[in-house]
Amino acid sequence: MIPSPCMGQCLLNMNNICIGCFRTIHEITVWSEVDDETRNVFLNNIESRKQESLISF
Repeated sequence: MIPSPCMGQCLLNMNNICIGCFRTIHEITVWSEVDDETRNVFLNNIESRKQESLISF
């Protein structure tokens, strides 16, 4: 089982993305219910968001 990427810094930005783990509300709420294949999709999306946030600075 892939563990949650939660960093314990739960705060949503204006796009409803957590500033700690870069998950959407949907990804956060369904994480415990989805399989590892779906979690891997989420993790790929999270990595893309992290990279986009680095470019934004």
